[in-house]
Amino acid sequence: MDKERAYQERTELLYQINELLDFPLLLLSIVWLILIVIDFVYGLSPFLRRANDVIWSMFIVDFFVELYIAPKKKAYLEENWLVALSLFLPALRILKIFRGFRLFKFSNFIRSFNLARILSSFNRSIRTVRKAVKQRGLEYVLILTALVTFIGAAGMYYFEYPGLKSYGDAFWWTAMIMTTIGSDYWPKTAEGRVLTFLLSVYAFAIFGYITAAIASLLVGKEKEASSKEISELRKEVQRLSSEISRFSELEKK
Repeated sequence: MDKERAYQERTELLYQINELLDFPLLLLSIVWLILIVIDFVYGLSPFLRRANDVIWSMFIVDFFVELYIAPKKKAYLEENWLVALSLFLPALRILKIFRGFRLFKFSNFIRSFNLARILSSFNRSIRTVRKAVKQRGLEYVLILTALVTFIGAAGMYYFEYPGLKSYGDAFWWTAMIMTTIGSDYWPKTAEGRVLTFLLSVYAFAIFGYITAAIASLLVGKEKEASSKEISELRKEVQRLSSEISRFSELEKK
């Protein structure tokens, strides 16, 4: 009984903490995603770098507090391993101290590291949108797709510059991939090709749903308008019928 009671208390406490911190962490997640895009496109100033580190520290504290409270820590880690990865990756910046070692291919490592950052930020995007939009309908998918497009464009610009000469070009290219239209440009770097493949898989999986949902929405509006017209027509027929009945009674009199 004591173990069951402790399990329930921990579960309830974890739920209360999530409810309390959901909105502040949601805002911080949005800011962090914006900083990731700025970092890949323009680089972060010392002030923005410090702000990024502060937000990152808050996420780490929240993660370890939840891990400590979670009644089943192994299950919690299995469910949130991508979150752990996204929090661990920024710590690898300490490896910049190895920049002078030729055997340590630092530039290759940095590119792979930044690809992993992009992928983990996609996971953060999913969590952010999931918290902001409770119902996973069309609105959820559209917001998530917009975030994936903005972050994916930042990654493509970083990996494919100067092939993609500006963030605007990269955004346009990514938008074409997301709509499954495609573009004449083909990525030259291995990281760019991996990111392109993942964006294409996402687009293939989700674009059909978006198209069907929008079509259903439009058809639904047409049906609603038709139903409204039929209802008004019925009311008009009933009114005319009542008028005819009233005139018939007056004639009989």
